Amino acid sequence: MTDAGPLSADDATAAAHTATLRAIASPGAWWNGEDRLAIVRAARAAPSCALCADGGTGARLDTDRDGREHDNDGTLPPIAVEAVHGIRNDSGRLTRRWFDHLIDMGMLAESYVELVAVTASSIIVDTFAQGIGAEPPPLPEPEPGKPNLERSDDVVDADAWLPLAREGRANILRSLGLVPSASKLFFGAFESSYYMRPDARFSLGRSQVELVASRVSAANECFY
Repeated sequence: MTDAGPLSADDATAAAHTATLRAIASPGAWWNGEDRLAIVRAARAAPSCALCADGGTGARLDTDRDGREHDNDGTLPPIAVEAVHGIRNDSGRLTRRWFDHLIDMGMLAESYVELVAVTASSIIVDTFAQGIGAEPPPLPEPEPGKPNLERSDDVVDADAWLPLAREGRANILRSLGLVPSASKLFFGAFESSYYMRPDARFSLGRSQVELVASRVSAANECFY
């Protein structure tokens, strides 16, 4: 941020981020528009969550909590708030045990995939805003409608936490393959901020972009 205020985003990026939030506000496959926006609000609240700051997620999912809950507005089920806060704040420590607990508590694998996509997509938009010194963009009103319960049967058990898409160039693509619309949402948001957009006008070259991405991934302990 400069003394004059936040930096400005180019029109194409701003339009892409607006489109991402509008897509989130629409009914998905396993969450309706109102729930998907609640996931975004939970992701935005997660960095200041007192329980997360005390190490109350990830490796300590069901221990040492003394009945405390994550900061939330009461819209989402507690298990969904746990998932969002874990993904947002503690991704480097999440374990199979953590994931299995979510499933044991009633979260469907398909719901989890879509929640991951919505959370990650909103983080892309909000982190960009933070980077240019701006406030997170306002959320649109939710679109009416029910989830369509779409899932793909073209998946395989590859000894991962979730069934993976049978085909895919990389595991990050395959990991969202159980719910195709979730994969479309995330990669639509991702490509708008990476070097894949046809109208991209980056000051950095492709190799420089990859260097920054690799460094950030390492700092965040990203498995990929």
